[in-house]
Formats: sequence, structure tokens, C-alpha cells
Amino acid sequence: MRRSGREKEGNLSYLKYIVAIVILLAAMIAAVVCYYMDMNEKLLSEARRNLKTENEYKEQYFWQFVNSRLNWYRTVAAFCDEPDGSGDENWHMILKEYSSDDMRFGIADTQGTIYFGDNETADISDRGYYNKVMQGEEVISDVLVGSWDGQETVVMAVPIWTDGKVSGAVCAEYTTLNLGQALNTSATEKAGATLVFDKTGKVVASYKGMENFTTIYDMLETMQYKDGNGVEKLKKDAAAGESGYMTYYNNNKVRLFYYQPSEYNDWTICSLVVTDAEEKVLKGLRTTSLWMLAGVIIAVVLILLTSVSGIRHLQKNVKKMQRDYLTGCFNRVTGKRIVERGMHMEQNKSFGACLFIDVDNFKGVNDTYGHDEGDRILINVGRILMQNTRDRDIVIRFGGDEFVIWMYKVDSVKAAEDAAKRILKAAYDEAGTGLSIGIAMVEPGEKNYDAVMKRADEALYEAKAEGKGRYAVYSDAAE
Repeated sequence: MRRSGREKEGNLSYLKYIVAIVILLAAMIAAVVCYYMDMNEKLLSEARRNLKTENEYKEQYFWQFVNSRLNWYRTVAAFCDEPDGSGDENWHMILKEYSSDDMRFGIADTQGTIYFGDNETADISDRGYYNKVMQGEEVISDVLVGSWDGQETVVMAVPIWTDGKVSGAVCAEYTTLNLGQALNTSATEKAGATLVFDKTGKVVASYKGMENFTTIYDMLETMQYKDGNGVEKLKKDAAAGESGYMTYYNNNKVRLFYYQPSEYNDWTICSLVVTDAEEKVLKGLRTTSLWMLAGVIIAVVLILLTSVSGIRHLQKNVKKMQRDYLTGCFNRVTGKRIVERGMHMEQNKSFGACLFIDVDNFKGVNDTYGHDEGDRILINVGRILMQNTRDRDIVIRFGGDEFVIWMYKVDSVKAAEDAAKRILKAAYDEAGTGLSIGIAMVEPGEKNYDAVMKRADEALYEAKAEGKGRYAVYSDAAE
């Protein structure tokens, strides 16, 4: 009996040992699975952020492309003869020179007849875009089906004015594939694409392969979804002018999809990307976890350390590239890029005033007390400028002891002067530092960054000439 008891006791200990090993293995597997899921979410989140940034950039690029074309058509319209079908008008040479396989140039008359460079004509009197342009509007049409050899096209049209009346229209018809190529020209975009579509799903700017589908919704309906079909949500968001994300699968590959409202015609612009890099990492983790748990733990730790180090390194580099290392203000290059982007958007309603700031007697401080004291003053000035401006204002260290503030949505000199007074007082009270400030207002529709900076610099010179420690406002009378 004692022997049987020892056997039972030994079996129980062995069982406990087996259970402990099983629990340890289960814990290791759980740790690998949890890490795998966490890494998946982090990689997807980072990919979403990058995709959103790329899509916003493409939205700006696309409308810069469209606006540049419209500007050129306005130029053509400015010296066009009134179209009369005689064949002697001066725009015939332009039509022949600039029409191509992807863009068809035409001049329309007031009767709805459009003349093309290949001597063909067509009746467009029933087209919605034609009726709008004949009322004096500049038009970007919705997607037209079968207008040009069965292709889906979009027309950009501007009126021709003669003696104050619309006497015709300059029309440029683009295939949707050609507009898509304007968005998808980079060699780095092999794993993704950017599209523009209207509320019905018709693709305005397309890419090769989309010709197999009537709408973008039809294409997305063929994909697989693990968390329900996001196509209905996309339809509702596009109709409401909302932005959002989708995740779907095609041939077992994860695709991320981001969409946001665009500038014209209630269109939506979207970007999608294949997450091949992420899939390779996750597949490697799955395979390794099945064959060697100990190796998985080591690999997980190494991947985690590498990922964290890489993200931190990237964040440090991005911050270093965007910010002045000493004051934390935007550096000169980044600040100019942000402001110029704003000046070219929303008909230049973003930035309304520029304050050029210089630290008074800064060279004397450096010469007398040394560069450490000079650095301390610059740090304090940068802090004071950022504390006395709004989140949307852009504070830039321009160089040396010079700073620049671009005030967001300010349309009165008084608002700019109030900000200057506030800054001068804070600098004197908190840091014992005198500043000189030159103020220049941004004219409605003005887009020339350097011209505004020049005016602010001249106002700064005037403030210094009047005794420093004050501000001056640029005016034409000062010239």
C-alpha cells in the first residue's frame, strides 16, 4: 500500500510538473498571441496615419493640377475668336496642337455645337456643364458616359467673353484614367493607388483595372470583410461629406482604405494601400511561434525593441527636421512650407497677418555675457511667443535672433497690433527682454510668401528706427 501511495504521490507530482509546463507554454503562447495582436494594431494604426497624410497631400496635388489647367484655359479663352464654324478662327492651331489620346480640346459656340481639332463637331446643348458655362460659370463636370468613343470622361470648361457677354466656351475633356494618372505617377506607389469618385460611386480619377467596374462600390463589393461590409458606411459617409477608414482583404492581402471629401462637385478622394510589409512580419511571427516558442519570445523582444527604437528614431528625426532645436519653434523651412500651403488653399483665408520680430541689442548680450546667456534669451523669447499665440498660429525661428509669427484667420490690423502689444509686454515682464516687431497684413487672395515677409521686414526696420521696443505696421504710404 505504501508503494502504491508513493506511486500516486509521484504521479501527482509528475502531473503537477506537466500542468506547470502546460501553463508555462500556454502563457508563452498567450504572450506571443497578445504581442502579435498588439503589433498588428500598431502597424495598422501607423499605416492608417500615413495613408491619411498621403491622401490629404494627394487632394491638394489633384486640385493644384485642376486649377493649373483651368488657368491655362482662361488664357486660351481670353484671346479666342468667337466660334462661328468658319474654320478661320485663331484657336484651330491650339486645338490641333494640344489635343491628345487622353485629352480632347474643343471650342463650343452659343448654339451648343462644339468644334474639335480633328475638324469633328458634336452637339452638347443638352449637357449640364454646357448650360452652366454659357451662364458664365467655370465648370468641372460630373462623369460623362460615352461622350468620347465610349470612354468615361470629365470636362473642364470656361466661358469665352465678348463685349461682356458669353460668346462660347473653351472645353477640355479628359478620360477618367488620365486624371487618375495625374494622381498616381510616383514609382513608390506600386502598393497602392488614389482615386476620386462622386456620390454615386462613379470614378472621376481612375486607374487601370477600374474599367471592369461601373462604380467604386461595385469594386469594393467583390472584396472580403472580417468586421462586416463597410461599403454601406462608405456610401453614407460620401453622401454626407464625411471621412473615414475601411479594412478589407483581397487574395488574403490586407488593404487599408481612407476617404475624405474633396473640394469640388461633392466628390470624395480616397487612397488605398496593400500592407505587404506588415503581412510579412506577421507571417514570420506566426511561423516561428509554431516551431520554436523560445525563439518566438526572443524574436518578439528583438522585434519590439527594434520597432520602438525605430519609431523613436523616426519621431526624433521628424521633430528635428520640423522644429528649431533650441526654441521649439518651427524652423524656417518647415514654417514657410506650412504657411505657403495655407496661402494656396481656401482662397487664402488661412493666414491674415505676419509679425517679424527681432530681439533688441542681442549682439551686445552675446558679446558681453556670452552665448549661453544669448541662448537663454532665445529660449525665453520662443516660449513667450508660443504662449501668447493661438494653436493655429505659426511661430517660426527665422534665424539668429529673428522670429516670425503668421497669424491664422486675422483680417484686421487691430488684432495684429493687440498681439504685438501682448508679446512686447510679456517679453519685458517675464524675460526682461526688449523686442521690435514689424507687422504686415496679407492682402485678400495674396499668395506670395516672400512679398509679405518683405513688407513685414520693412515695418520691422521702421520700428527699430523709431527706438526699438515697439511695433510698426507696414503701409503703402511708408514707401
